Amino acid sequence: MADNSGLDLFGDPIQPDREARGRPEHRWTLQNSNKVLLAFARGLSVKEAAIVIGVSAPTLRKVYFSEVRRQKDARLRMEMTQLSRLNDAAQAGNVAAEKELLKQLDKAALKDVANSVRDRGRGPKAPALGKKELAQEAAKEAAQKFKPRQGPRLLN
Repeated sequence: MADNSGLDLFGDPIQPDREARGRPEHRWTLQNSNKVLLAFARGLSVKEAAIVIGVSAPTLRKVYFSEVRRQKDARLRMEMTQLSRLNDAAQAGNVAAEKELLKQLDKAALKDVANSVRDRGRGPKAPALGKKELAQEAAKEAAQKFKPRQGPRLLN
């Protein structure tokens, strides 16, 4: 069994007592980087990802800036990495990986169809009008009320 005496309950290294003043500067580690990327793939915010690795949000932005920059596409990258691994295992002859790969691809296709059907029948949403635009519309309606009437139609 590995010696984990330098780790706390959550697997983070215990900081030894120092003679210097202040808290030691946080250093980038691959393990924490992976935790941050997984947090973003799950949809957590920067603040929540910072809590996961035990730092403040500004420290996370400072030390893990490249991970924060890739926050929006983390979910998609994670899915594609997983599909790539399944594909590699399926090509190696793993039947269970082939079945799981087909399941995942069917699930993604179904999700795409659901997204396309969800928006069917509804046109693009009209932009909300501001005060000035609403006042101009009201003025047009008022002008319609006071325009002169048409004369009577001639029968002959």
